[in-house]
Amino acid sequence: MRCHEARNLIGPYLDSELDAKTSFEIEQHLETCADCARAFEAERALDTRLFAALGRGEKTAEIWQELEAQISSANLWSRLKPARRWKLALLGASSMVSAALLAMFILLGRRPLDLAVAVAKDHRAYLAGAMAPEFAGPVPDELARTFNDRLDVRAFSTRPSIADFRTEGARVCHLSGVPVAWILGRYQGIPVSLIVLKKAELVHFPSAKRRIESGEPVICSRAGLLQFAARVVGDQVVCAVAETSKSHLEALVASVRGPG
Repeated sequence: MRCHEARNLIGPYLDSELDAKTSFEIEQHLETCADCARAFEAERALDTRLFAALGRGEKTAEIWQELEAQISSANLWSRLKPARRWKLALLGASSMVSAALLAMFILLGRRPLDLAVAVAKDHRAYLAGAMAPEFAGPVPDELARTFNDRLDVRAFSTRPSIADFRTEGARVCHLSGVPVAWILGRYQGIPVSLIVLKKAELVHFPSAKRRIESGEPVICSRAGLLQFAARVVGDQVVCAVAETSKSHLEALVASVRGPG
């Protein structure tokens, strides 16, 4: 993928609107192109700041001045698509983000959960054939010792009890620096990633943590074409991601009874 192609897709990529193949191609390009990586991170930071302001209902005059300075210094405005410029214009249009405005954002579509976004990236690599199982059965002792107490070796025996789930193997992956058990498999012929991490590690994923602590038995989110579902099982969080329906993935996660 060329630079101009990647930059034209900044908005859809950050909003998780692209298919798995295109998203993976962008991620590969960003690993080798520092200029594009900086452009993507600048706009990601802009989105983060904006949605934080919406959530707190802050006065926007000071926020706008800060964002305007950042945009000018990075020469980003000319590269922003019209659909994303309105986000900035919205900040400058009023002195206070109202509850009605926040409700409008929720109605237009919730941002994907941070944990969903993190697992979606590696699942896309699995779909593209760039990520494969490292072992079958129990986690190798040498690998377990590498991560000490941060990785629960019992997690690798976690399986859904629902019919039609088949395991292809497992590996250790990192999500925002958190080592997790990653089980690759298929459910009704569809590639599925089953991810297990310690509940204590949810501090690295605040939006998922809030949803889980709200009492929902299974939390769900979308990341582009991918569906994400997660639930707490004992002292662990079990997640699944696949290109399937919400109901199918909820049933899959709900059938997990914990590590053996």
